[in-house]
Amino acid sequence: MSILYLTEQNTTVSKEGGRLLIKKEGVVSHTVHLFKLDQIVLFGNIFLTPGVIRYVLTEGIDVAFMTRRGKYLGRLQGALGKNIVLRREQFRKMEDQAFSLRTARSIVKGKLTNLRAVLMRLNRTRESVELDDLILQLRNLISKVDEVENLDSLRGYEGRGTALYFEGFSKGFLAEDFEFKGRVRRPPTDPVNALLSLGYTLLLNQVIAAVSLVGFDPYFGTLHSIDYGRPSLALDLMEEWRPIIVDTLVLSVFNLKVLTPSDFEERPVVEESEPDEKGERSKSEDRGEGEGEVGSAAQAEGKKVSIVLTEAGFRKFITQYERKMSEKVQYHLTKEQMTYRDSIREQVRHFARYLKGEEDDYKPMLLR
Repeated sequence: MSILYLTEQNTTVSKEGGRLLIKKEGVVSHTVHLFKLDQIVLFGNIFLTPGVIRYVLTEGIDVAFMTRRGKYLGRLQGALGKNIVLRREQFRKMEDQAFSLRTARSIVKGKLTNLRAVLMRLNRTRESVELDDLILQLRNLISKVDEVENLDSLRGYEGRGTALYFEGFSKGFLAEDFEFKGRVRRPPTDPVNALLSLGYTLLLNQVIAAVSLVGFDPYFGTLHSIDYGRPSLALDLMEEWRPIIVDTLVLSVFNLKVLTPSDFEERPVVEESEPDEKGERSKSEDRGEGEGEVGSAAQAEGKKVSIVLTEAGFRKFITQYERKMSEKVQYHLTKEQMTYRDSIREQVRHFARYLKGEEDDYKPMLLR
């Protein structure tokens, strides 16, 4: 299956036979065969004709809408999934405090184990005493997860583990042009944070699509508390994948110099509410949507600025992200070789079997 990413602004997508026609100012710039098309992701001002909308709804092709800078806005969705039995079981089990806590423990343990694995990989070449200590602290946290007796405490463990991890993550960048001092989401204040935020948002889009495909309600989870507009279950099932897919990708694009300082720019923060990769709404900026001061001029006036990708940098990162998602790995439950994208779907199906009592435990995908 394949995904179509569209980033060129003010283009129109129409359908002709078994193809999509991508047009700008009436001129066809690209054609895309509909065969095996799984998802369309639109960034900014991209227009779908009624014929395309009707086709994607009929064929069940997922369409996600993002701002030009990659903030998730929503999706075009057909009739609600017919698997009411699964959703009823989801609601029933997630209301069960013991089951919900056991599930959240597995999710947190999987995430922390993968965070530790990334630091261990870094330490093979860095041989850092600081990394040694952080790896040990993460191991100690992981060993205590099964003893945690409530969700609030478990969230505290997850938060502490993530903070430790990002202390060590900063040691992973070889390029002197990029410096990472810590995780900053709103707004990202450096290129590393800009890519982490964009990568997590793209990943969340993939998980929401998989969760919806299997038949779950993406908004009713366990580790992430239920809140208006927060896709809690999708965020829960995304946790194990953050370090595996996004964090390793961000390290590689900087260390291999796929992206350089010229691929980033400063933008003033616009007073606007958009959901971020945590499913929260906050003030943020959007790249190129309307007038705005660019670069140090905004800083000179004391305005809050955000670091974002340029148009060219954005396309580069989307290309690298798609390559990552298309990499084949051994899926841990079946030992089959499959892409990361397919592995995410298999994990959601595994979660469904676990929820229905067909499997005893939820087993996160672990980084080897």
